[in-house]
Amino acid sequence: MLFGVKLSNEIFPPWKDHYINYERLKKLLKENTIDAGSKKGKSAWTDHEESQFVAALDSELEKVYSFQATEYGLVNKKIESLEKQVEEINAQGDKEHVEWEPFQQELENALSEARELDQFARLNFTGFQKIVKKHDRLHPNYNSVKALLSIRLKELPFHSEDYSPLLNRISQLFQFMRDNLKTGSYISTSLSASLNTPAASSLSNQQDLDYQSFKFWVHPDNLMEVKTLILRHLPVLVYANETDDNPSADPIITSLYFDNSSFELYNMKLMKSNTSPSLRLRWYGKLSDKPDIFLEKKIVDKTDDENSRDIRLKLKEKYLNDFIINHDVEGFKQKTLQRVKEMGTSEQIINGISGDIDEVGSFISELDLQPALRSVYTRTAFQIPGDDRVRVTIDSDISFIREDAFDEDRPIRNPDEWHRTDIDNAGSDLHSVLRKNEFTKFPHAVMEIKIKSTSKRKASQANGISIPFSRKHGKWIEELTTSHLVKEVPNFSKFIQGIASLFLEDDRLDMLPFWLPELEDDIRMNPNQAIEEEKKKAKNQTDMKTRLQRIEDAPSRSQDRNAGINVEDIDHESSDDEGGYSAPKRKQKTEIIPFLTGGSKLANVDSEDEEVELPPGVMKPKTLLKQAGALKIEAKIWLANERTFNRWLHVCTLFSALTFAIYGAVKKAASETLATNMAYLYFFLTLFCIFWSYYIYIKRLSIIKERDGKHLDAPLGPMVITIGILVAIIVNFVSGFRHAAAQITVQDAEPLHPLIQYVLEKTYHLVGAEGY
Repeated sequence: MLFGVKLSNEIFPPWKDHYINYERLKKLLKENTIDAGSKKGKSAWTDHEESQFVAALDSELEKVYSFQATEYGLVNKKIESLEKQVEEINAQGDKEHVEWEPFQQELENALSEARELDQFARLNFTGFQKIVKKHDRLHPNYNSVKALLSIRLKELPFHSEDYSPLLNRISQLFQFMRDNLKTGSYISTSLSASLNTPAASSLSNQQDLDYQSFKFWVHPDNLMEVKTLILRHLPVLVYANETDDNPSADPIITSLYFDNSSFELYNMKLMKSNTSPSLRLRWYGKLSDKPDIFLEKKIVDKTDDENSRDIRLKLKEKYLNDFIINHDVEGFKQKTLQRVKEMGTSEQIINGISGDIDEVGSFISELDLQPALRSVYTRTAFQIPGDDRVRVTIDSDISFIREDAFDEDRPIRNPDEWHRTDIDNAGSDLHSVLRKNEFTKFPHAVMEIKIKSTSKRKASQANGISIPFSRKHGKWIEELTTSHLVKEVPNFSKFIQGIASLFLEDDRLDMLPFWLPELEDDIRMNPNQAIEEEKKKAKNQTDMKTRLQRIEDAPSRSQDRNAGINVEDIDHESSDDEGGYSAPKRKQKTEIIPFLTGGSKLANVDSEDEEVELPPGVMKPKTLLKQAGALKIEAKIWLANERTFNRWLHVCTLFSALTFAIYGAVKKAASETLATNMAYLYFFLTLFCIFWSYYIYIKRLSIIKERDGKHLDAPLGPMVITIGILVAIIVNFVSGFRHAAAQITVQDAEPLHPLIQYVLEKTYHLVGAEGY
């Protein structure tokens, strides 16, 4: 979509005259009359027109900044007025006779204006960037205006305004309403449900709490709208940090993830092994401010929930090198326990801390772990104080930075330090320190919804999102998660994303996350399109339920028809859980050793083509439904096929080297005939490897493109190679012993141990050696 069309569609009508006049600036550039790069175009643009455009650009920038600053001040005054009303209500003490409707209306207006102001800044900033880029493209013979725009944006920073303080204050006002309103007569249904949420103490005696976590991507353009939607129902959690100059701002969190040079933790977590541990360091704010540093180890055991547990140790920065780099576990433990004892901690807790330190220390030493990845992001958390049944966190401005020292010749981090000192030094500019391939920025924000429910509900089928909605919070959460504002990404992990994006070309990564190709797509969606998709999804779910109901009812309706069928003749693949029945077995087509050629493992199952007879006039489609639509294959599938092909080529290279080495040494061999035959055998294996690797690569490529259900395994090639090598080894063995026997005479034979003598005689006899 052209930006001019996008701007006209997304402007806030009351502020229409205060947006950048994009069309006027385009006319000043003479885009329609100048051919970029041509001699005629260069001569048509004059210095006067250049000055006129720059003046107009600066005027538009002044206009946008002035309006943004004025509106920000008005929103701030509205919030101050509401805060004064709260103070007056608290001073009077009579909250039952307060008119809440005007208060809530004013609060909603302030929230809406804050959201629109954020969108206003985003649209205008994009417009200025677009028009400057267009100028530089159309008039390359003039100086770039980009530098001028950067200087003016520093003086008029309408695009960098932080709205977190406003949202935090609005959140406190909504919380004031939750604390004092007893009814929802003045508010919407969804907000009423949130305001009437009972205290967490009412759940203290309830058991069987089910905890689940769900993750979503949020585009930066939708971030402000998502935040304003959430804080209508959940207040913003303010992180108390004494060293922070702005305590109302969202905290910057740094996580340092551990792994080894083989990426064992990454591969275990991505391949969803039964036990997948993880280890990280975490702190809030700048390291130069001496924050608390936490070492967190998380163990997830899918076979036994009792073995799943978290370890969290609070560490001092000065002890980290000894513990992590030098592996001085005992020294670190003594210093830590001494400090804990001075605080008057009980003996039981001290023993627990001691065991945790030993466990983490041995975990680091056994797997040879080291800091490998740094993740830096800003976190906004929403939760009702004292009630942890619903908590929402949004991590934005996510950056991933390499922290490893895997390459001993060119380490990213000093191997003798537990962190990159060039980044954490006070006053250092992050972008001036980092090189191009050392960091990457995640394009979206990550929203996580954590829910505790009092009963284990099945996943919601109506919207396709597996969230156990509660009565109090269900409606607004469902509206948010099924809206066009977010995109669900199950099992998303910042650790996996960071490793995959920074070490993408590394052969040590066995797998890549399934969501990686989706980062190239625009996750933004038109609201009308989202509504239509939800309607289609709901209709499909309804049709599916109807079909399943028919299948479940089928046995009872057809019981009389199938009364004569013997139970022993029913297909053994049928399942009682599916509620259906199967026809008697048919004779299947046989295939000689089907597993050698990679044939389907479901070859003995009845084919749909055999069971379905098309009615007259109906033709079998040339393109199946599974092959329709855009081809979206995960990157790891392509890479796995290419990686297998490359490994086959590696085997071909080894065989060819062995072939020419043997053939070149034929004259020096004890048996020239044998050496020549061995060279021919290895040459045959070389040719077979070349043709087989190409055949399998093309075949699997075709299966992937056609979305075929055939299996990709084909063990014929490895079996031929194995048999060929085995034959070569046996022939060499037999020939070698025969030659050795022919060279030994009775006079030359040295006396041997009787057992060795017996083994040699039997071996020579077995290989047919004569004269021994």
